[in-house]
Amino acid sequence: MSFLGKKFRRSHCENINELVKAANTHDVIQAFKAFAPTICFTRVDKNTFYIDLQVASKHVGHTFKLGEEQEMERKDGSKVRMTYTIEGDNVLHQMIKLPDGKTAHFRREFTDTDCTMTISLEGSEVKGIIWFDNVS
Repeated sequence: MSFLGKKFRRSHCENINELVKAANTHDVIQAFKAFAPTICFTRVDKNTFYIDLQVASKHVGHTFKLGEEQEMERKDGSKVRMTYTIEGDNVLHQMIKLPDGKTAHFRREFTDTDCTMTISLEGSEVKGIIWFDNVS
């Protein structure tokens, strides 16, 4: 997991407006559209990780265990269920069960120089792609 401890900043995106319209999506995707966020993953222990998302001057973060579903409250008070898994050494998959019953998938594929995040939503053909550059 060579991406651990590295900071990645959004450089550009594709189809995010279309995804937001199709999904009536939540705050996180809209933040990716409006700002150039920086993300960083660190390891807490063998299966526990921390994600730090910096948008403008705000830091939002949470700790997660691979393969374990956890509940998170959104700004509007609704709750989502999230599960993270690792594919190989360089792909982090985040599945979010939304209050409306749909499931969103965030697939982050890391290299030494960048990260490509593909976002898809059950019931929609639209996929959004966000590219991040390594700024460590």
